Amino acid sequence: MTTMNAGFEERGDSEFLFDFEQFELMDQAGVFSDVQGRVELIEGKIIQMAPASIDHGGANADVVFAIESALRALSPRPALKVIVTATLRIDRHSAPLPDVFVMRKSKGEKYAQAEQSVLVVEISVSTRGSDLTVKSRLYAQAGIPEYWVVEPKARKVSVFREPQPDGTWALATILENDDAISPLFAPQIRIPLSELF
Repeated sequence: MTTMNAGFEERGDSEFLFDFEQFELMDQAGVFSDVQGRVELIEGKIIQMAPASIDHGGANADVVFAIESALRALSPRPALKVIVTATLRIDRHSAPLPDVFVMRKSKGEKYAQAEQSVLVVEISVSTRGSDLTVKSRLYAQAGIPEYWVVEPKARKVSVFREPQPDGTWALATILENDDAISPLFAPQIRIPLSELF
């Protein structure tokens, strides 16, 4: 298990991988109750996430507000829902906690499934490396149509589209300064980057 908490054994190169059912049972049993920050399951490893900073929280709120406002401008009862920091099941061994994602509304499910998601957003204050590598690969392999990495300090957004089965993206664009972004699920929406930072 790979975590940063001294209470867990560091076994990043171990052949043993956790699956989501084991991860959920551990959570229900209170295994993570003393862990500061949040934990997520990434490629069979349990990863402890650092507590969110004010910069991260502020950017997260700005992204949610911008997307929610744009959705409501399209329809008073949008068919999509904006989710904040919830489990997104990708496969048996991966269930990350994206900062923000947009999904088709559904009933009766405890966890969102990758195939329901139309956009995933990671706020990258101190996690740029993994957001642009590990997370990017996972989201592409899951077939999520669009992935944004928002970097508030650099004031830019990396936009990835057309996911490939090998974990790459056919289209990658960097937006900055006075640019605006239009999500694939609603191309008529135009969100100025100034609303995200």
